[in-house]
Amino acid sequence: MKKLGLRLFLGMLAGMLAATLSFASPVDETATVEPTKTVTKKLRKKSADKTDLIDINSATKEQLAALPGLASGDAKKIIDGRPYTRKNQLKQKNIITAATYDGIKNLIVAKRQKKS
Repeated sequence: MKKLGLRLFLGMLAGMLAATLSFASPVDETATVEPTKTVTKKLRKKSADKTDLIDINSATKEQLAALPGLASGDAKKIIDGRPYTRKNQLKQKNIITAATYDGIKNLIVAKRQKKS
């Protein structure tokens, strides 16, 4: 009786496995995947040169004021609060608002000052 139950179980298991494999779609190895426009834009943004970033520890008032969403008053606050070890300190120290920081965080960097 145990052998019959085991055979039934194994038979059902084999049948389910065969059914699962028959529903699987074959892989088309010749198909190519094209990136979407949003993925391409994100990759371009991430691959921007580090030289394009504005250093908040050494930038002039004019360079800082040219950032989107920053006024000359904000630029003066950034200069007065120097030095920064991390760019998110602009938000943490309430130099600029969180919304403004979110708009410029990909455009700035806080380079550490070299010790003499």
